[in-house]
Amino acid sequence: MKPVWIIAKATILENGRKHVFHVLCLLILAVLVGSTLLSIFTEGVKIKMLKDLCMTGILFGGAVLAIALGSSGIPGDVESRTIYPIIARPVTRMQYVAGKYLGTLLTVVYGLAAMGAIFGVLIFAFEGGPDWSLALVMLFAILEVAVVAAVATTMSVFATPATASVLTFMVFVAGSIKIGYFGEMLSKMQGGAAKLTMGVFYHLVPNLECFNIKSVLVHQEVVPVAYLIQVLAYGVICSALVLLIGATRFSAKEV
Repeated sequence: MKPVWIIAKATILENGRKHVFHVLCLLILAVLVGSTLLSIFTEGVKIKMLKDLCMTGILFGGAVLAIALGSSGIPGDVESRTIYPIIARPVTRMQYVAGKYLGTLLTVVYGLAAMGAIFGVLIFAFEGGPDWSLALVMLFAILEVAVVAAVATTMSVFATPATASVLTFMVFVAGSIKIGYFGEMLSKMQGGAAKLTMGVFYHLVPNLECFNIKSVLVHQEVVPVAYLIQVLAYGVICSALVLLIGATRFSAKEV
């Protein structure tokens, strides 16, 4: 794990210098602060809309950060030729991909931590006390980001940064509406090649809806612990499998 961690630390420093990281973080923070201008609503409605809007911004912002950083990490090293002295050392290709992924994920987590801290302060100011369910919701937001970052890292091995970004964003959108839209569409389709194709697509796209548990924060809903454990396991396994595909492909690829 030592080579993986060394590459991850270098990736964090590299990502921290990218303008896209600072711009997106500042933009989401501005949305969070701007959401306090909901004074036209009554107090009960205002706090619910504040939580809903802020969590939507955090989830979307984290995903966009993961896409932007994950899809450009490995191609950037190849283009700048900084990858050659790395792989010339006793570091396997899989360790390199894992290190780039871990560095990207931790960078996004730092950004999400800042967003979550500002969000927590806003909740404290509006409600007069902390809402500890925010920690649980943020944990599963990080799980969603972990899956998106794995997809972006893997896509960057197969395509250019621009193409990888577009494809990963399409996966993010499809995964976010998988159950509600594609699931219903699949259930209404008749048998045949179209339904088979849709079924394959449906099962290949990761289910990102399951990580969005903001109803716990917004509506104070109770989610069963067994469900949370299943989603946690799903996020870890899905990220690992997607990353393994990218690492396997990169191991056989000429750079």
